[in-house]
Amino acid sequence: MTTIQSVLGEVDANALGHVLVHEHVVAASPGILTSWPDLYGSRQALIDRGVRALRDARDAGVGAVVDCTTFDLGRDAGLLAAVSEAAEVTIIGSTGIWLDPGVTLRARTVDALARGFLRDLTHGMDGTSIRAGVIKVASDERVEPFAAMVLEAAARANAETGAPIITHTAALHHTGLAQAEILESHGVDPARVAIGHSDDSDDLEYLAGLAERGYYIGMDRLPNGALPQYGGQTVDDRMDMIVALVGRGHADKVLLAHDDPIWAGLLTDEDQAAHLESNPDVIAFVSRVILPGLLQRGVTREDVGLMTVENPRRWLTGE
Repeated sequence: MTTIQSVLGEVDANALGHVLVHEHVVAASPGILTSWPDLYGSRQALIDRGVRALRDARDAGVGAVVDCTTFDLGRDAGLLAAVSEAAEVTIIGSTGIWLDPGVTLRARTVDALARGFLRDLTHGMDGTSIRAGVIKVASDERVEPFAAMVLEAAARANAETGAPIITHTAALHHTGLAQAEILESHGVDPARVAIGHSDDSDDLEYLAGLAERGYYIGMDRLPNGALPQYGGQTVDDRMDMIVALVGRGHADKVLLAHDDPIWAGLLTDEDQAAHLESNPDVIAFVSRVILPGLLQRGVTREDVGLMTVENPRRWLTGE
């Protein structure tokens, strides 16, 4: 039996079912959950909110989510475990570093960063024994020097543990290409990497080129197409791009998700309300809107199965 690491321990990779590869139960600045509980009500209120959203997604067919919240995005491994157990949905946690490194992080070497990632993957996150299952890295309009160090550290952790890598990119600026070059230079197999936020791009050749190199293409901001700040690609545009990738023979390289946090402390209250108004389905949106839309556009159920079940399993396990 091939297993993957979840926040509740090792689980059978073949039993994951439909996997959403880029989600956040909670996304906030580090320390907020412990130091400012009245900002979000209470810890239990966040758990209850996460459980409601995951149960709704489960009822819509989702079996597992990858929570791409690194510690500098307010990760709380114990909260993820509580939500996963109550919702009966597998959650896979993340090590790595996001876009906004603090002074302490910027003072570290690649070796130190890699050791931190390895600790999360092999011993546990946030002072617990709950282990991460994936490595999250981030670059914006270009790969800054610190982000290049993070990519190298991720490559080292991938080499030692086999954990897959998922990236945040500014797809309109083709940042995934620079990430690919750095990861490959450090020996990472493209088949273990998901280039994230790719549906923000309107450049089919860019996305198809990454797929042809062996990378998974994270079409993982699908409901955010309803909001103008996410690249100008509407929800329909994003579905059309998926159809185009399938038409180019890349159904086996597409991954689907939302990247629409259940509680987004990084956003203003007004912005969070706008997200919820535009997407009341939260992380059931892919099941309820995207998959029917793809089928209506002629994508086969077999290809839908690839994108939702088989591709995530292969990316997570390396099979």
